[in-house]
Amino acid sequence: MSWSEVIIECRGGVEKCAKALEKFFESMCSDKSLCEEPPSRAASRRSYIWVEKLIEAGVPDGRARLILYVIGRYLVNVKGLEPEEAERVIGTFIENSCRNHGNCSKIYGSWIRRVVDSVSRGGWKPWSIEALKKRDPQLYDIVSRIVKLEG
Repeated sequence: MSWSEVIIECRGGVEKCAKALEKFFESMCSDKSLCEEPPSRAASRRSYIWVEKLIEAGVPDGRARLILYVIGRYLVNVKGLEPEEAERVIGTFIENSCRNHGNCSKIYGSWIRRVVDSVSRGGWKPWSIEALKKRDPQLYDIVSRIVKLEG
């Protein structure tokens, strides 16, 4: 979209103008990996740094719950990964759980695909560490030991 098209769209009201501006800015950066993140998204990603540590370390128990409530949602709706890339990262988390903790039972790819598809369509944000502590204390204990959370 060109700037002159944005100006024309903005004559049609605030909503049309906002959509046109969004399209214009998106067109300015066709390769998202080379673009700077909006400050709010970058701050959101920083608040979930513990999830990255969890993916790297794996866990001895609770992989499916973490994939469903935290990791899948983080990868798709915070980090903005495409479904295939999110599935690959989840695979890495599963491999790390096996290698580092002996948690090697099967998690089916079809289930992972359904989770990624569902969280993508739902737009759900991952549970925060505080929500995890409140909703699933057992899983919080596992996570806090793995990523060495304070408090």
